[in-house]
Amino acid sequence: MVHDVALRGFGSEAEAYERSRPSYPPDAVAWLVDHLRVRPGAVVADLAAGTGKFTRLLAPTGASVLAIEPVEGMRQVLHQVLPRLPMVAGSAEAMPVKSSSLDAVCIAQAFHWFDAEQAFAELARVLRPGGRAGFVWNARASVDESVVRQGGVIHGGDPERSGRSVAAPFRSSAAPR
Repeated sequence: MVHDVALRGFGSEAEAYERSRPSYPPDAVAWLVDHLRVRPGAVVADLAAGTGKFTRLLAPTGASVLAIEPVEGMRQVLHQVLPRLPMVAGSAEAMPVKSSSLDAVCIAQAFHWFDAEQAFAELARVLRPGGRAGFVWNARASVDESVVRQGGVIHGGDPERSGRSVAAPFRSSAAPR
């Protein structure tokens, strides 16, 4: 399920998105990677990966990274940027991965496009027991209230110094492994 505005806009303007969208502050990325336990051996999905702005920051961690992106135009640009990285078509509400198969899911600057209730149910399905999901934005004003209600917002590093990025954790309700 992809919002029609996102499908049309991101599909036809993927290259402009890639050129104009900023990356993420290193301290916010480091905080999220640490709190989600993204490291060698972990299986991590970058959900709504777009052109790979955040995906390329996960690749050096040594984790097995999978990009999940619903818009074909964005996947085409992502493939140009990271040709060897596995990617699949999918959405937050229907990820094409097995249940309990992911250690972590990262969502960068995209949660506002999701059906929150369905997305949280899908995150709970795909995360292994003890798995975690992390959300990051480039501006606090973008933080969706449903994420705040799920467990609060935790700043990654100093929000003023780090480009005002924020990160919010989501933990699978199953017992940690």
